[in-house]
Amino acid sequence: MLNVILVLLSFPGVYEYTPLTRNLDPDRTPETMEDYLGNRPPFEPLRVTSLKGDYRGSTFLVVMSEAMADSLDQGIVDQWVADIQETGLTVGVVEVTWSAPEEIRAWLAGLHEEGLQGIVLVGDIPSAWAALEDYTDDRSDETFPTDYFYWDLDGEWTDLWTGYPAGGVPGPDGIYDGWQGDLFPEIYVGRILTSVILHGNQFRLVEDYLVRLHQWRLEGDPPPRRALCYVDDDWSWWGPSYRDAMNLLYSDVELVNQVDSTNGTDYRFNRLPAGYTWISPFVHSGPTRHQWSPGPSTTSGHIWRDQPPSRFYNLFACSNCRFTSNWCMGCVYVFGTQTGLAAVGSTKSGAMLHFDRFYGPLGLGGTFGSAMFQWWEYIQQGGFTPAEMYWHMGMTLLGDPTIVPAMHFLGTGNPPPCSPGLSIAPNPCPGTVFITGSGTVTVTDLAGRIVARGENSLTIGGLSPGLYLVKAGEGPESLTGRLTVVR
Repeated sequence: MLNVILVLLSFPGVYEYTPLTRNLDPDRTPETMEDYLGNRPPFEPLRVTSLKGDYRGSTFLVVMSEAMADSLDQGIVDQWVADIQETGLTVGVVEVTWSAPEEIRAWLAGLHEEGLQGIVLVGDIPSAWAALEDYTDDRSDETFPTDYFYWDLDGEWTDLWTGYPAGGVPGPDGIYDGWQGDLFPEIYVGRILTSVILHGNQFRLVEDYLVRLHQWRLEGDPPPRRALCYVDDDWSWWGPSYRDAMNLLYSDVELVNQVDSTNGTDYRFNRLPAGYTWISPFVHSGPTRHQWSPGPSTTSGHIWRDQPPSRFYNLFACSNCRFTSNWCMGCVYVFGTQTGLAAVGSTKSGAMLHFDRFYGPLGLGGTFGSAMFQWWEYIQQGGFTPAEMYWHMGMTLLGDPTIVPAMHFLGTGNPPPCSPGLSIAPNPCPGTVFITGSGTVTVTDLAGRIVARGENSLTIGGLSPGLYLVKAGEGPESLTGRLTVVR
């Protein structure tokens, strides 16, 4: 029987009423930091080797483990880098040693001062760990890996206690348990990790992922592009609001939230094979399974065997993106199938809330990384409350954070870069660009921010290097294109 945990009324807003996701699997205790580090060598001093481009001053960085850098086909990596550069980012590729997360974070902080906007960690790159006491007083304290340590480069993370602070044992244990100062994100972070998928070759799984990523960027998916909002019993009442947020990205979102309709059999055999572009399950989970009410559970082994054809996932599913766990379900969805491209989810209890702050930027043509960055900025407004920290500190992004899910139906794919009747010249543009179209002409960056607007024509100079989305007119007759600004 599932135990519904309601957030205490002392924290206002959405946290006040929404049942908290939990790992309710009595047979599966997530691994500890000691388990994670136990079969790995001691940390060594950080050494950074440049493999491609100049990482000093780059706006995006591919950070590879030594084993990964030595094992991938160079042509596949070169194509991936070229695709990322098409978005207007300058890209550096490096390999790093197995080094303390603190050293890696300090190195990234220095690069952020030189213009770094985002990174992707490829292979076994060390994770920081955190300890949080359950703010609901339900005695479900947790330790967990957190990539937010690399998003927030200037906040003060402290390790003052052995075990949880409430235990009253002073002294460090290698797990962060206190946070002070500016905790807003500085960069966005994605992670590509296949070593936790114990079938197949981890290096070939990465190469296969990069190949399908390139093919998708070129070709997209044929319409109809549909999304599934599949809400199990504890959150069924909120289903329409979850669907409405997803409608900011996809116009066709199927909501399934009837208590007698959501179950493991329907999800696995009817929903997963149905060809949805995006799937968002709302379900109690562990690192390797969804625990439906009623069952049966859907496991990462099922995903591996069944090979669902979907591309993207928002996993409102406790611990489902705990990338330190073997057979991490989020990793299998993205890297263990023949179609997966990206997922967001948590490494602990909790998940995403305030979904409009994520899907809104995506619907305007934002990347996964920039959309999640804006979501984090919203969460941090007014301070990082205990409720927000407990719900969200484990949130992570699996996959290439430069992916733009809306690129093809916004007309920003390749090809075509520009609708007939819309002129953008010169393009790529090193200085001033001239845009002509019919009606209101709007230029937005990949975060969805409007940078220029005019009627029928625009002359713009001084834009920062990057990719911009151009739209002329409104509704189904609107014209769209992309503008690349270069140095």
